[in-house]
Amino acid sequence: MSRLPAYPQSFEDEFEEDDYSEGPKRQDSNLKLKRLLLDLVGRWYWPAFGLVLGFLAAGYYLSKAPKQYTATSTLLIKQQTASVMSRDQVEEIDMRSQEGMNTVAARIQRLDLLERVASRQDVRELPGLMPAPVDWTPEWVKDKLGKADATADAAPRTGATPPPPAVLGGMIGGWMEISIRKFTRLMDISITHPVPEVSKALADAVAREYLAEIANARTEGRTSSIDLLQKESDEARNSLQVARSALATYARALEAHKALDIKETEVAVLQRRYLPAHPKMIAATAELDRLKERFIREFDVARSAPSDKSYWDGTAKEFSEHADRSDDYLRAARQHLLARIGVLESEIQSSTSVFNSMLTRLEESSVNQESEESSAEVSSLARVPGGPSGPVAKKIYTSGIAGGFACGLLIAFLFVRLDNKFHTVAQIAAETDTTVLAAISDIHPRHLAVAEKQYYKRHPDDTRDHHDDWDERLVFRPGTASTSYAEMYRVLRASVSLLGDETKRKITLFSSALPGEGKTSTSANFALAAAGQGRKTLLIDLDLRKPSVHRSFGMEREREKGGITECLANIAPFHDVIVRDTGEENLHLILSGKRAPNPGELLDITRLKAILAQACREYDVVVLDTAPLLAVPDTRIIAPLAHNVCLVARAEYAPKGAIRRVLEVLDEDGTKLSGIVFNGFKEKRRLMGENYSYGYYKTSRYGRAYRYGYGAYGAYGEDDQDDKPRKNKRKKRRRSV
Repeated sequence: MSRLPAYPQSFEDEFEEDDYSEGPKRQDSNLKLKRLLLDLVGRWYWPAFGLVLGFLAAGYYLSKAPKQYTATSTLLIKQQTASVMSRDQVEEIDMRSQEGMNTVAARIQRLDLLERVASRQDVRELPGLMPAPVDWTPEWVKDKLGKADATADAAPRTGATPPPPAVLGGMIGGWMEISIRKFTRLMDISITHPVPEVSKALADAVAREYLAEIANARTEGRTSSIDLLQKESDEARNSLQVARSALATYARALEAHKALDIKETEVAVLQRRYLPAHPKMIAATAELDRLKERFIREFDVARSAPSDKSYWDGTAKEFSEHADRSDDYLRAARQHLLARIGVLESEIQSSTSVFNSMLTRLEESSVNQESEESSAEVSSLARVPGGPSGPVAKKIYTSGIAGGFACGLLIAFLFVRLDNKFHTVAQIAAETDTTVLAAISDIHPRHLAVAEKQYYKRHPDDTRDHHDDWDERLVFRPGTASTSYAEMYRVLRASVSLLGDETKRKITLFSSALPGEGKTSTSANFALAAAGQGRKTLLIDLDLRKPSVHRSFGMEREREKGGITECLANIAPFHDVIVRDTGEENLHLILSGKRAPNPGELLDITRLKAILAQACREYDVVVLDTAPLLAVPDTRIIAPLAHNVCLVARAEYAPKGAIRRVLEVLDEDGTKLSGIVFNGFKEKRRLMGENYSYGYYKTSRYGRAYRYGYGAYGAYGEDDQDDKPRKNKRKKRRRSV
């Protein structure tokens, strides 16, 4: 049996990838966004529920929340006057800037300042200082629990003892709000409290406490500044006195050194004129030696004086080394004396400059005490508020509605993200990028029973009974063939016929990802639709593990001449296993036959090709009902032999991952999927148009509860012993008409 060639490559593939790669990406993003928005709109009831709940919550809050009153004290923040004596003095905070005003506001909000306010006796004795606790329990709950009277007695707790200042200060900080008026130096201190008089008293207390704080800080600052200047001036005076006292001890040594210098100059002049034995030279030399002895004597006296003894103690070793050499001792004494005199004179000059500077700054401080002005004052004290400032009903309702809507939208978004099922045709087409051949709505037997009953009322002479054993979900019966259910399968028939030349594409395979998705009812109804068009149709049940075609048509699984199992095993010929008496003129069946111990081994590819080739020669349409793809590997062997491979996906049943895995498996096998049959959807008004359906039916789920997951692959069909036709209650209902 030959297969059709692969579909021709689309003309877009002729272009380079770079020419159009951005377009599909952008289109995919737009489609995903559109899909997300549509899913959110489909769950509109969550945002609507959030709106209603937010509105009710806001109303309940307004009914329970106590009224609040706001009192405001205003401070005028002034620019501090600079010192009149030192023009280069820079202020620490420039009140002309916004940063300066914000700094003042932050200092008012300090916890230590609020603790001082909370510790004041007049504040702690305010009536109603501690607000009564709010009981948020609904009245009907309290009535039901019998706690209404106890709550009413405990409600007016406005006279409770105030907590410690640290705790009360934190509470005052929560009640307080500080704001700065634009383009002014006015600062408002606002207190919001359930008692108007308390809010007024607290606002005034905070303002006055801040003014008292900056007044004390100014006084303490002046005092500490003067004390510091006085201390520094005393230190400079003491240093100057010590240096002068040390210098005074060297006066006689300096006088002797000066005389020694003069005599050395005279001796040097005489040495150029006279010999050493000349009387004048002898007299001058004797006088020089006397002056040297005098200098050494005065130097030793000054060096041992207690006023500068600490300095000379460090040079004692050097002088002891030169004690035996008078000339070296004299030279060292003269050098150290002159160096020490230079140091003392520098210290005296520096100490004098520092002392004079301290005296000047002390004078400036005394003048500044008279020239400084206050940096803040009260502009206006608070008044007892005449009306409540909160809660504002409009603001509360707006916040409640907005918050409720946001929460509802978030819940809807979470449900969209957590949803793991396909609900609409548009959704499965967009997320799998696969053609949807038809959308089959959930078939409710009650609707078909009504249509069948009406038909037999109009045609009482129709006594055909060969459809009585058919399954209720086979819609091509008298009275039901004209329903919208049947039209959906006709749409499937038309979609399959448009896949290609029908004379070359005869074999149509139906499978599913998981059991229970309706592949058997879909393949049976598709075969009936094709037969109803006058085309010779053969329906083969190739689900060897859990066959269901025989039950759909009310037949026994094991027939005398066998089924497809016997045909695959070469036990029975092809023509003998065909069931021609089906109740439909152009429809023939090949049932499963006897249960095979090893169904997978029967699917020999050569034998399958021969059977399907013979079926194609004798029939116009060949329909294969196969096993689920993820349950067992049987269908993967059969699928390459089919011309049209259709995947039946049940709405709100198979996980998205299962459908994607089927597509991956078929792609790995090189099998071209013709399309998806979206089965069992329930048209809902909020999703109208998403399923492209023919009408709206208020139907409910049929069959037993859905089971999600793949299950054990090898266990598919092993425990199914229902080989007999399903008991049909429809005959009794029809015959009673």
